[in-house]
Amino acid sequence: MAADGMVLTNHDHQTRVGILTVSDSCFKNLAEDRSGVNLKDLVHDPSLLGGVISAYKIVPDEIDEIKETLLDWCDDQELNLILTTGGTGFAPRDVTPEATREVIEREAPGMALAMLMGSLNVTPLGMLSRPVCGIRGKTLIINLPGSKKGSQECFQFILPALPHAIDLLREATVRVKSTHAALEQLPSPSPLLTNTHSNMHSNTHTMERGTQCEEEEDEEEDRRRGRHAHNHHHHQHGSSHITAAAIAAKVTSTSHAVVMAKGGPYLPGTTSSPPSHFTCSCTHEQQIPDSIISRGVQVLPRDSASLSSTPSESPRATQATSRLSTASCPTPKVHTNIQLYIATANLHYCTKYRYSTALYIVAHLPCHSAVDISKVARRHRMSPFPLTSMDKAFITVLEMTPILGIEVINYRDGLGRVLAQEIYAKDNLPPFPASVKDGYAVRAADGPGDRFIMGESQAGQQPTHTVMPGQVMRVTTGAPIPCGADAVVQVEDTELLRESEDGTEELEVRIMVQARPGQDIRPIGHDIRRGECVLSKGTHMGPSEIGLLATVGVTEVSVHKFPVVAVMSTGNELLNPEDDLHPGKIRDSNRSTLLATIQEHGYPTINLGIVGDNPDDLLSALHEGISRADVIITSGGVSMGEKDYLKQVLDIDLHAQIHFGRVFMKPGLPTTFATVDIDGARKLIFALPGTTSASILPCIHTQTPCNPVLCCLPGNPVSAVVTCNLFVIPALRKMQGILDPRPTIIKARLSCDVKLDPRPEYHRCILTWHHQEPLPWAQSTGNQVSSRLMSMRSANGLLMLPPKTEQYVELHKGEVVDVMVIGRL
Repeated sequence: MAADGMVLTNHDHQTRVGILTVSDSCFKNLAEDRSGVNLKDLVHDPSLLGGVISAYKIVPDEIDEIKETLLDWCDDQELNLILTTGGTGFAPRDVTPEATREVIEREAPGMALAMLMGSLNVTPLGMLSRPVCGIRGKTLIINLPGSKKGSQECFQFILPALPHAIDLLREATVRVKSTHAALEQLPSPSPLLTNTHSNMHSNTHTMERGTQCEEEEDEEEDRRRGRHAHNHHHHQHGSSHITAAAIAAKVTSTSHAVVMAKGGPYLPGTTSSPPSHFTCSCTHEQQIPDSIISRGVQVLPRDSASLSSTPSESPRATQATSRLSTASCPTPKVHTNIQLYIATANLHYCTKYRYSTALYIVAHLPCHSAVDISKVARRHRMSPFPLTSMDKAFITVLEMTPILGIEVINYRDGLGRVLAQEIYAKDNLPPFPASVKDGYAVRAADGPGDRFIMGESQAGQQPTHTVMPGQVMRVTTGAPIPCGADAVVQVEDTELLRESEDGTEELEVRIMVQARPGQDIRPIGHDIRRGECVLSKGTHMGPSEIGLLATVGVTEVSVHKFPVVAVMSTGNELLNPEDDLHPGKIRDSNRSTLLATIQEHGYPTINLGIVGDNPDDLLSALHEGISRADVIITSGGVSMGEKDYLKQVLDIDLHAQIHFGRVFMKPGLPTTFATVDIDGARKLIFALPGTTSASILPCIHTQTPCNPVLCCLPGNPVSAVVTCNLFVIPALRKMQGILDPRPTIIKARLSCDVKLDPRPEYHRCILTWHHQEPLPWAQSTGNQVSSRLMSMRSANGLLMLPPKTEQYVELHKGEVVDVMVIGRL
């Protein structure tokens, strides 16, 4: 300890800091302590506190353990500062404040107040935090929230006063006096001027910045800690942030309303016009209801820099910033008697499934598309999208695809999941010397000869007797080896000499071979040693990995989340499979096939149904898909037909980044891939070829001689399935954390001649093995017209055929080609 009046400098005596993480999940190694590690960096940063980490520990949410650590660090180690992180919320096991109160001798309410005030400037939910700050001896103890973001922000709120507070406790007289002298030199501003400036700054801040509406990455960490986000940190929630001003505001008239970025709504009358960097999507005839504005509905805008058409030019190609233009949900058509109510259950759904409240509200508002469908004669006669090579399209999809966050699951649910942590063995396997065979545990030094049998060791029981010279013990496979024995002789190498009168026991046996020490014994830790890494981060778990988790006793594991996939079909001609055919209609096969394809790979799906060829309906369905899923697959509406509006809706209404709109391949030329970044999360949209719009032929049956009943022929269902396997499945595999998401490609021999197309073609085939041949044979499924779903029946591979050249116009039977595996072999 420093003597009274001693001058302390950072060079002479750096601030000694202890970081205490309070978390059941981190203590059990079910979650990574991101907050504590981050605080260590902040404390050590010379531009901030410049302290030294003298102690770091993780404890569970138990008052006694928290108190024990605090007392040790205060009284025995005499640290200058203790920062706790976690356990300050409302959950029953959040007891850090209670433990701290039992330790401190004097409270420091000003620091707790500074953190609360700072938190309330971020979100009104900051009032749910319960930090305690206080002093024991010469140690300052501060409770910080449990998330990385929250603990860092609160640390920064109190940082200006921390050095002086520590100097006061350490009685660093010279530095204390210099600080006080510097404070005395500061002028005292006029109270009126201060209030005016504060109010002006507050108004300007509210109008021009607001509170950022985003879903924080720390929500993933809080979920891993096994509690709702607000139990640890109240700066973030699954729902969007709603400013206090927006909650309190009561707007009586909304002749001109704007949903703004990073804050509450622009309120008419506060300025002559909306700020230039906000976008208005309403008209005077179509007003946003007061109820929406008063609830602080927030939608993040799209900046002009994000309109680049290539991944390399687009800012969104390298960072997933939260952007969604107000135009993405233009002003709904509402009547004066329509009100918006948000049920608590719906808000809970948004929070639980990491979709923001703002996004949920947007998805459930009636949307009006800005796509002009009236000028049919002025539509494009040629596609405005350049042809993209297959290789470039595939690379673009993987580059734009994010890896999803992490969740903790029970090991029984881990099939097909990707580990997000290293798995270490807690025990040796076997935990005891175990017999490899059925036989007799012997002393190798005794050699061959007649031995007395002193009992039996069975699997699941620990023998209590010791094998002495001249004795053996009967053992079964997997049974513990008794003390005194150092080898096992299999039963085949023995001869029974004597048994009990009733034949129930063996009394004497002849050992017929010389055993060597360690023979047929698995020593302790032979299979797995304690502390050994048995499964690496990034492991794609199958049945064997699930069994290994059970073996080492790890029942809760961190894995990457599964992407949720929403699928819809588009087209006025489509009927549900259970419906009867009507003139001009066909049953929708694409959606069922795509859903089954996704489900076959284990991913959860959402069926969005059939959407008509109408921009409003398309926009509404896309909003629903974006709000509920990570990936949206649409089938149809991407070709050159006058009713193919999907690309226009993506561009004009959603302001999506369309990375490519045509691919040089067969089938699937009009395949489209786009991304939308919302609330910090990237949503993928795959617009796959669907049905053709007008393949109509007269039917045999007629209602009248003059009016034949017309029926539509199926369009391009095979194109959708093929492109799904080529683009969507690899993207989903990357999202779930698979290290190499590329499809499996093998070599095969052609079973017949195949003519080549000018475009690279993916030809459906069936792979079969003949006798002892190392390569399978690829048999064509027949007519490869993109509308012929029969060609997909039984297909488990796609022939990857090169484009036709002057030298090569066809491939011949027996030639070796690449085949992409798409089904069970």
